[in-house]
Amino acid sequence: MIFDCPKACAQTIEASVKIEASAPQTVIINGRFLQQDAIASNKNWIFLNSLSGVENLAERVSDLNLSGKNGGKIPVKKLASGEYLTDEAASFWNYRIAVNPPLLPQSANALAHVSWIEVERRGILMLDDLLPQFSGKDNQKISARVKFDLPKDWAVISAEPQTAENVFAVENVEKAIFFIGKNWREREIAAGKDNLSLAISGDFQFSDEEAANAAAEIFAKYRNLFGEAPSGKTQISIVRFPSSVKFGRWSAETRGANLTILSGDMPFKTQSLQRLHEQLRHEIFHLWTPNNLALSGNYDWFYEGFAVYQALKTGVDLNQIRFEDFLDTLEQAFNFDKRQTRKISLVEASKTNRSGANNQVYARGMLMAFLCDVALLRASRGKRSIDDILREIYRKHRAPNGLQDANQAVLDVLRGRAELKSIVEKYIEG
Repeated sequence: MIFDCPKACAQTIEASVKIEASAPQTVIINGRFLQQDAIASNKNWIFLNSLSGVENLAERVSDLNLSGKNGGKIPVKKLASGEYLTDEAASFWNYRIAVNPPLLPQSANALAHVSWIEVERRGILMLDDLLPQFSGKDNQKISARVKFDLPKDWAVISAEPQTAENVFAVENVEKAIFFIGKNWREREIAAGKDNLSLAISGDFQFSDEEAANAAAEIFAKYRNLFGEAPSGKTQISIVRFPSSVKFGRWSAETRGANLTILSGDMPFKTQSLQRLHEQLRHEIFHLWTPNNLALSGNYDWFYEGFAVYQALKTGVDLNQIRFEDFLDTLEQAFNFDKRQTRKISLVEASKTNRSGANNQVYARGMLMAFLCDVALLRASRGKRSIDDILREIYRKHRAPNGLQDANQAVLDVLRGRAELKSIVEKYIEG
C-alpha cells in the first residue's frame, strides 16, 4: 500500500504522513499493520485525548476509514471522542488530523508536548498523538516505518534512524518526534564519538555557535558523570514560540533521544544565554535519567527533582551560574515547600494530578537531593556525593536491563547508604 515490504516488515506498522501546501495544518495519515499478531486488538481504535493540559486532542481526527485484508471497507462505530469500534479486524487505515497550534498564551507550555504546525513555516509532529494508541501484546513497543510527504522546500529532522529520503525506522512510536518545515538551521555538534545534532528555528540573541558550544559542554559533563553516552543519535531542537509570548516564557521536553525547547527570548543577550544554559542543563540530563533507565511508575520526585538539583550543580561547575544563585534557588524551593499546607510523602505526591502538585514535587525533590548530597559529603569527608547515587542507579537500571519498579529501585539505592536512611524515612516516604 505505502512501501515495499520486505524491508518494512521488521516493524509493527507502517504509515505515511502527508502535508499538502494548500492545507499545511491538516495531516493526512495512511497506514497498515505489518505484524497483526503483535497488536493486542485491531478492532478497538483509540486516539490520545488529553496531554499536558491540552484537552480534546482526539477531536482533531476526522474522516477515519478502515479496511480489511482484501481492501473492503469496514464500518466504524464512534463510541466517544477518540474512541471507535469495529466488528471486523482492520488491516489498513486512513484519516485526517488537524494540527493547529494550541491557543497562546494559555497553552504555551503544551507546545513542547503535542503536535502542531504553524502555517507555511515549521512544526513539531509526535507520533504518540498522531497515530492511534495501539497496544502491543505482552507490553511490547509498537515500532513503525514512517514516510513523510512534505511541501516543497520543507525538511524533516529527527533522532530516529533515517533509512531513505524522508523515511524513518521508528523503534517506539511513543517516543518519536519529527521537526518539520522551512529554514531550519542544522549543524552537527563536535562531541567526540557521540552523535549529537542541533537544529534551530527562529532568531535568538545567542548565536547558533554559542548554542552548539553550550550543548557540547553540558553533554560532555553528563557523559562523564554517567560513564557513557546514550546510544544512537541525539537531536536537540530549539524553536521560537509560534506566536509572541512574554519574555522568559519557555517549555521543553526530552522524549526518547529528541530534546525539544520552545522559547521566547530575553531582553538582553546575557540573560538569553543564561536561560539557554538552564534549559540545556535540565533537558540534557533527562537523556540518561529517566529516558535511558528501565524503570516504570511515577517517580518524578526523583527524575525531575534531582535533575533540577544536578542542573544547578552543573551550572556552578561550568561557571554558568554563581554559587549565590545556587543557594538562592534552594532557598526559593524551601520557602515554596514551607508554604504548602498539605504535606504527603514525595512518593505519594508524585502519583497525584491535583493542581500545583508538580511544582511542589519538584521543589521538595530538589531539596531531598541537596540533603542527600550534604549527608554523603559529610559522611565521606568529601569523597562521595550525589553523583555516586546517580551513577549507581544508572549502572544498575540502564536499558536494556529488566524493567523494575522505579520507586523501589531508587529507594533501595538510597537506603543502601546508612547516612541517607533517615532522609528517606522522614522526608521521602514519610
